[in-house]
Amino acid sequence: MKYLIEVIGETFLSISDPIDHRHWFLSKEQHAYEFIFMNLFYLVVIFIGINLNKKREYENQRKPKPIPEKDYPSLLNKIVAIILAINVFLNLIYKCLRGWRVVFFMLQPCHIVSTIYCYCLLTNNYQFGRKVFKISIYYILVTIAALVAPDLADLTLPFECYNFFIQHYALLIAPFLLQAYRYNIEFELPYALISQGLFGISHFFVFEIFCFISGTNINYMLFPPPLGEFSYLTQESYRVGIAFILFILALGIGRLVILIGSKIRSTFLLKNKSK
Repeated sequence: MKYLIEVIGETFLSISDPIDHRHWFLSKEQHAYEFIFMNLFYLVVIFIGINLNKKREYENQRKPKPIPEKDYPSLLNKIVAIILAINVFLNLIYKCLRGWRVVFFMLQPCHIVSTIYCYCLLTNNYQFGRKVFKISIYYILVTIAALVAPDLADLTLPFECYNFFIQHYALLIAPFLLQAYRYNIEFELPYALISQGLFGISHFFVFEIFCFISGTNINYMLFPPPLGEFSYLTQESYRVGIAFILFILALGIGRLVILIGSKIRSTFLLKNKSK
């Protein structure tokens, strides 16, 4: 294990291109340990989720097939999708204006989830869109975190701050619209686990590697966000600690969004359609 840690640490050192003095806030050994164990943890979570889902699907084969949920076409869905698409495009322009390194920030969850929600809001492939939504609904926690503690220090270009808030409020609204007007899913633990497993691997594998290559702090994988009075969170364990906190919170908040969206659907849409 010690040799493996050394090899991974040296690999990170060889591909890294620092542009900030905090680039090595965590040691190469710390990065290597977390790269191995956190990715293993999230792979196990995905494996459990997939197997639970297979078991659930097998059990459902024996039951009568439910009547498919009705999709209520909504102009609001299209408006929110267009807003998200425009925001992603504007963010890409902003990043390109700052140089090739900054373009890697397009991997940030807000931009990826914006693209996913655009697809879910507009796709004609209802069944696949439903599965994608079952996974992506739990990422609303990232949106909430960004709105509660917005990091606007680097947003200096015209309209960039406004664009940030417009995008994130659209991201906040989108899951409720998708639940109320389109998919009306239920909380399913297998999909919740797959969701969090993918989220974790995107950080501790994909973001980790691209952070070293570009030198940019994608979703704070190199060094912590400005935490103010909570400076004790900036110790070496901040990534692991926040990862597990988000893991638990995402399941609870995702479930709450499902319940609220279903309530909106049953209270307003179904009653209005029955009149």
